[in-house]
Amino acid sequence: MKAGAILLLGYASAMMSAIFMPNYSQALGASSFEVGVIGTAYGVALLLSSYLFGRASDISGRRGFVLLGLALAAVAHAAQILAFDPLSLMLIRAFAGFAMGIFTPPLIAYTHDAGEKLGNLAAFGSLGWALGSLLAGIVAGAGEHYFAQPLMPYWLVFALCSAFFLVSLGIALTLPEVASPRIEVPLFPLDLIRRNYHIYLPNLLRHTGAFAIWIIFPLYLAQLGASKLWIGVIYFANTFSQFFIMRRLNLASPARLVVLGTALSMVVFFSYALVDSYMMVLPIQLFLALSYSLLYVGSLRYLTENNPETATSVGMLGSFISVSMALGPLLGGAISHAYGYEASMYFASGITFVALLINLSKR
Repeated sequence: MKAGAILLLGYASAMMSAIFMPNYSQALGASSFEVGVIGTAYGVALLLSSYLFGRASDISGRRGFVLLGLALAAVAHAAQILAFDPLSLMLIRAFAGFAMGIFTPPLIAYTHDAGEKLGNLAAFGSLGWALGSLLAGIVAGAGEHYFAQPLMPYWLVFALCSAFFLVSLGIALTLPEVASPRIEVPLFPLDLIRRNYHIYLPNLLRHTGAFAIWIIFPLYLAQLGASKLWIGVIYFANTFSQFFIMRRLNLASPARLVVLGTALSMVVFFSYALVDSYMMVLPIQLFLALSYSLLYVGSLRYLTENNPETATSVGMLGSFISVSMALGPLLGGAISHAYGYEASMYFASGITFVALLINLSKR
C-alpha cells in the first residue's frame, strides 16, 4: 500500500517536528503566549492549503498535488534549523503547515478512488505518528547526550524529518494514475458545509480543546518529571495504539463512531488534569488512542461515503481541524499562562462536551 507508506513517513515527520516544538520555541526565546502563536501560524496555513488543494484535486486530479506537497514539506521541515528567533520560527512553521495541507487531502481522496479502505490508511498515519514520537525522543535524547550545543537535539530531529519526506516523495513518484471523477466545486461550498455540519463542528470544537492541551503538553509532562525520552514514549503509546484500533473500524456505523469518539475525548481531557505523575498519563493515552480513532475514522468514512466531492469534503474537514490548530494553541497558551497547565485541560473537556451536544442534536 504505497499511499499508506507515504502517509506513514509524512506523519512521522510531522510528529517528530511538532512534539518538541514548544521546547524549541522556548529555547529561541518564546514566551508561553508566543509558543501558542507559533502553533497558530502552522494551523492557519494548514487551514488554507487543506481546503484550496482538496478542492483543486477534485477539479484537476490528485497525484500532482501529492508530489508538490511532499517536496515542499521536505524543504520546510529542514528550514526549521535556520530559525533564530520566535518570529522566524513562526514563518517557517507556517510554510510547513501549508506544505502539509497540499498533499494530505488529495492523498486521502486518491486512496478512496483506488478502492482501498480509509481505516487502513488512517491506521498507517497513526503508525507514522507513533514512529515519529518514538524517534523524536530517541534522536533528541541522543543529541542532548552527545552534543554541547543546546539546539542540536532539535536540529537532528528536523534533519530526519526532511529525509523522511524525501523518501516519501520517492515513493509517491511511483504511484500509478487512478481514474477520479472531475467535479466542479464552488469556491465556497456552503451546501457541503450545511450537509455535514454535525461532522465539521464537533471536530472543530474537540480539536480546539485538544490542541489547547498539546501546545503545552510536553511542558506539562516535563513539569511532572518526564525526560525527553519518556515524553516520546508517552506520545508513542497513543499513536501506536491507534494503528491497531483504526484497522478494525471499517465496518461500524461512521456516525456512531463520531459520537463515541467525542464523548470519550471529553473524559480523557478531564483526566489529564487529575494526574500527579507522568507515569499515570500512560494508561490515559490508550483511551486517547481509542477516542481519536473512533472520531477520525468515523468522520473520514462518513464524508467520503456521503459526498461526491470526496477530496473537497475531506479537505474541508482538514480546514476545520486546522482552525482548531490555529485557535487551540493560542487559547491553550493564554489559558495556561494565566491559570496553569491544568486549566487548559478543563477547558478542553468543556468545549468537547459542547461538541457532543451538537452531534447528538443532529442524530
